[in-house]
Amino acid sequence: MELILIWMTGAFFVGQAFRFISLPPLAGFILSGYLFAILGMSDNISLLEIPAEIGVELLLFSIGLKIRPSAFLNTYLIIVVLLHTLFITMIFFLLSGIDLALEGKIIICMALSFSSTVIATKSLESRKELTSFHGRLSVLIIIFQDIIALLLLGYMQVSSLSYSTLYLLILPVFIPIIKFALNRIEDDEELLLLATLIISLFLGSYVFKYFGLTGEIGALVLGILLSGYSSAEKLSEKIWSLREILLLAFFISIGMQITITNDSIGIFFILMSLLIAKSIALFILLISFKLRSYTSFLMIISLATFSEFSLIVLSILAKQLNIDSNVISAIILSVSVSFVIASILNKHAHKLYEICEKYLIKIERKTHHPDEEPHTCGDSEVMILGLGRFGGAIFDLLNKNKIKSAGFDSDTVLVKRFIKKNRRAAFADAEDPGFWSKLRFGKLRVIILALPEYEAQKRSIIQARKYGFNGKIIVPSRTKEDSNELEQLGADIIFDAYEAAAIGISESLVKNIDNS
Repeated sequence: MELILIWMTGAFFVGQAFRFISLPPLAGFILSGYLFAILGMSDNISLLEIPAEIGVELLLFSIGLKIRPSAFLNTYLIIVVLLHTLFITMIFFLLSGIDLALEGKIIICMALSFSSTVIATKSLESRKELTSFHGRLSVLIIIFQDIIALLLLGYMQVSSLSYSTLYLLILPVFIPIIKFALNRIEDDEELLLLATLIISLFLGSYVFKYFGLTGEIGALVLGILLSGYSSAEKLSEKIWSLREILLLAFFISIGMQITITNDSIGIFFILMSLLIAKSIALFILLISFKLRSYTSFLMIISLATFSEFSLIVLSILAKQLNIDSNVISAIILSVSVSFVIASILNKHAHKLYEICEKYLIKIERKTHHPDEEPHTCGDSEVMILGLGRFGGAIFDLLNKNKIKSAGFDSDTVLVKRFIKKNRRAAFADAEDPGFWSKLRFGKLRVIILALPEYEAQKRSIIQARKYGFNGKIIVPSRTKEDSNELEQLGADIIFDAYEAAAIGISESLVKNIDNS
């Protein structure tokens, strides 16, 4: 117990130090694990193994809750993943310098073609872009890669698979029963949390392991099967805090596995250079399939890692083959450093794109994916960016008062909800410079930036003014300290969102009292 507290305390201080110098705390958690290993405080008795495993499984379960099964019908992305996997496997096989028997080398190189599920999903979630267009496509690519990884693990562990694995095919039959049970207890916070843990860790992880598959894919599958549940988002929120604490164990344990020698450093540099090739190849494939440079760039930033699956594959192969310790160290170091680099890149993803935009747009296809066509506000007088609780309420109020308005959001689920109400709503990412450069303002007089992120509000004001919008920009701000900077950038009206909500409630209450 004392050792676990020391690890957590060390991770806290190193993570805080990284945050102080504007680096992601996650990178600090990995470094703390490495420092503990140097100090002789490694996890020699596998104390972190179980919490790390559970943390990853809970993360995958919560991600699965956000994925609709219909998303698997995207044949274009399936082709992209297959082509990318084959091409990168071949490149790594020829250039990586990994000295192994033919079959073992192919397996390792294929595993290195995948991207980290944990880092990508966590980065997208921290930027609140998990349900955005590029976020959903990134998650789908990861899921397709995870399925290939699952097949790869199955090939390596054929002895553990049996006909009993087919019993998992009847699992969807029990989903209506699970949803019914959840509906009966959704008002009880403690029971709902306990039920969520049982579903994700027992039905998802344990049952899949029992029938020869991995707990990670089991948790993900259960999440996807429950994604249509009316309170799926509530289930995800229930396990958020527990998941974050347990994921800390995963990142610390990753850092503890790093060892450095001259030979391992040589292989490490080769692998890191090939990581660049891996990202470039994916970018070209995405552009080829009519995605814009903005979407493709943010996707490769999210996926610019090696996968934790490569560590799993490596541990299994190490038991079957005689693998040089330098190769093992180099792969572990490469995976770990790729996590650190990706965490840094993801934090500055939008700024990096703004720097590269003028070069990247030159290689776009002339025709774009239907979800990325230019937008128009038509004859609308007001545009609302962000259709969440606050922006959605404003959108409904404007339509109720017959004020012509158009709403945009990067969450396609929200957009579809308003389209069903016969509202003028469309998918768009407010942080995409391409959205603003191609947007036709028409009769637009007011833009309301009901965006959750302050940086997104700043960038939107800059882009709107840059591309000629001369009307009023209204910003519902969540912190009063932001108002001066927003005004300097070009915002006309800034009000406190919470104060406005309180005033609205008060006025409604007084009105009802007067009428009674």
